[in-house]
Amino acid sequence: MAPDGGIHSEVTRMFWFGKKNLKLLAPLSGRVVPLEEVPDKVFAGKMLGDGVAIDPDDDGLVVAPCDGDLVALFPTGHAFGIRGHKGIEVLVHIGIETVALEGEGFTLIAKAGSKVKAGDPIVRFDKAIVAAKAPSILTPVIITTGDRVKSFKAASGTVRAGKDVLLDIEPA
Repeated sequence: MAPDGGIHSEVTRMFWFGKKNLKLLAPLSGRVVPLEEVPDKVFAGKMLGDGVAIDPDDDGLVVAPCDGDLVALFPTGHAFGIRGHKGIEVLVHIGIETVALEGEGFTLIAKAGSKVKAGDPIVRFDKAIVAAKAPSILTPVIITTGDRVKSFKAASGTVRAGKDVLLDIEPA
């Protein structure tokens, strides 16, 4: 039950009704990996921002981690960015050096510029194709607006797309 007495979905209720933190859901299912273990110096060195990575399972569905605006969706399908609450932006980059695949193995579901809800499908990828042709399928989930974040807590273990909280972010 929401504070106003109305009934809301579990996902909606987790976000802002009576809470100050942004709860980013896992954009894909798999095992959480520290960002430092990503075999790419830009991501591992946190040059684009801080976060974690996910070693994806076999599903290949990638969903919006939060409500917001889909501010970037690369035509190749390998990455997208969402601007959520308080201007916090999140980049989801499927695999490493996957832009070189020029869209092979990726299917766009959403449209750039659209408003999305946590759990909305954004991209689907074929894990076998991407794993065979990219250096790694580890998928960084990066907070690119670190100046808007006071702190965050990352999940560990295995997460489920659109269901489990991956990052619990305290806005600055």
